[in-house]
Amino acid sequence: MKNEKIHSTLLALVGGYLLFLAYQLFEKYRTGTKEMPDAVFILAIVVFSVAGIGVIIWAWKIYRKQREEEQKNDENPGQIIQKKDNE
Repeated sequence: MKNEKIHSTLLALVGGYLLFLAYQLFEKYRTGTKEMPDAVFILAIVVFSVAGIGVIIWAWKIYRKQREEEQKNDENPGQIIQKKDNE
């Protein structure tokens, strides 16, 4: 359980960093201090933005799932909840 909290926190930080990188690229593109062709800059901004948002959503799903499992354990303290093999 503790590892899932750490895992989701680290994933959220990675997603935030990817969004920060996308913002930095956007600022360079907007101010005209770019070192690459426009198409490459725009593609990089889109890729970093989508990846950052995707990683943050993934981290949120892990966090939410872990919280639901904690609530189930609180409701049934004597019952052991086993994870499915396909997860």
